[in-house]
Amino acid sequence: MRSLWAIALLASCLAVLGASAQQGGNVSSVISRAQFDQLLKHRNDQACPAKGFYTYDAFVAAARSFPGFGTTGTRDTRYQEVAAFLAQTSHETTGGKKGAPDGPYAWGYCFVEERDRSKDYCDPKSGWPCAPGRKYYGRGPIQITQ
Repeated sequence: MRSLWAIALLASCLAVLGASAQQGGNVSSVISRAQFDQLLKHRNDQACPAKGFYTYDAFVAAARSFPGFGTTGTRDTRYQEVAAFLAQTSHETTGGKKGAPDGPYAWGYCFVEERDRSKDYCDPKSGWPCAPGRKYYGRGPIQITQ
């Protein structure tokens, strides 16, 4: 079921991005602020704990740290790369569910931390202990998973 959800979200992202990708530049040449806002329209909803955390400007600034991201290859390759990234990251941070306004796919980037805190990602036996007094869970749109 998660795979179908991710595929549907990727298709949605591709549809929005497909009309405007241009060669070169940075990721803002592939996705505009308006498109970002359209794809992640509920990220600043009062119901989202991450309200105000995920911004278009932060996305563009972070993408610049990886100069090839969304800037190399054909037009289709560039927007597919950005769409796949947004589909995966919004899937990991979704606040949507069946019956949510605008559907479950419009609620990406709603969470910053993992909601299920029954297991942390500290593993002292393999060399990855938590700092004293701290526990680590998935953070942001690229979740830590085992």
